[in-house]
Amino acid sequence: MVYVSVRGRVWLQAEAANMVESVGNYVKHRRAPIIVKSEEGDYVTYFVPTISGESVAHVYQTILAKKAEGAKEPVCSLCKRGIFLKSTNKDVIKDAISFEPPKPQGKKADTISIADQIEEAVIKGCTVEDVGGFLYADKPNVKRTSNFYTGYMVPVKEVLSSVSIDPQLQSRYALGTKFVGVGESNASGQMIYYVEVSSALFTFAFDLDTSLIGKRTFNVSSYGSPVIEDQDIKERSKASLDALKELLLEFPIGAKRTRFDPVDKTWESIAIATSDDVWTLPSPFSSDYIERAKAKISKVSNNTTVFTYPKNSGIQSYDTFEEAVINAIEEAKKRV
Repeated sequence: MVYVSVRGRVWLQAEAANMVESVGNYVKHRRAPIIVKSEEGDYVTYFVPTISGESVAHVYQTILAKKAEGAKEPVCSLCKRGIFLKSTNKDVIKDAISFEPPKPQGKKADTISIADQIEEAVIKGCTVEDVGGFLYADKPNVKRTSNFYTGYMVPVKEVLSSVSIDPQLQSRYALGTKFVGVGESNASGQMIYYVEVSSALFTFAFDLDTSLIGKRTFNVSSYGSPVIEDQDIKERSKASLDALKELLLEFPIGAKRTRFDPVDKTWESIAIATSDDVWTLPSPFSSDYIERAKAKISKVSNNTTVFTYPKNSGIQSYDTFEEAVINAIEEAKKRV
């Protein structure tokens, strides 16, 4: 197995990466409260633009579906299209992987057996749900926890007081066409709407644990037993790492990138740790996170190697961001 932990700081300028609702013609950016301690010792709350972990996870799994197919590993019909319903119920699971769960007969042993069959079928049928987990909400309930972990991207501590969100006026015109002032809607020639955009230096966190890929997790008695062949487990683990590499190098985060792709997606710093067991990097919310990683690895290590950017910032540092990412992922793939 290999455990990969990623922490970093990335500039996103003029972004609308995570919008949450429309109020009339006004499209709002996601916000979250962040509490920090002021220089005077008081605690201050800032409401800042954020990007949810669900948004990050969606992009990662979209890339993972492509990488898994390239590795000849199965991907269900829904995940292939970026629709992550994740075996929600019997109708979804039947449509996605052509598996119809047996009906429970009321006996506990029978229920456990059916739950095992469901998890096994999903693991065999879809790499994305194997790696990213699923929740089968019919009877019996079956839950598979994701093998990767991420969370909200928020502005780093130093920029909280400087972050702002600004609504940008947008408009569409239909003047000079036959569609103005005709029909039941009596449509006007102009539509005005506002989209909130922000700029900030954001945190980024992502962990990938390959130890349970391709293995059962729901039933205590069979926990950790493999469902697929060892070679397939290795291929899926490598596909997961390749997807992480593409996520970091290309960083296609956000749902409005066709018109609001950030004008700057520059990584100020990053640290990537590869370990033989769970070992996570400190939070990049504070600027000293790489120094704290150095202190941690001197006390606790699971054969951990930390790759960092910029140069001379950490234990094993590189001149370019791309070098740090590529070398870290290649080291992780050697350990699979």
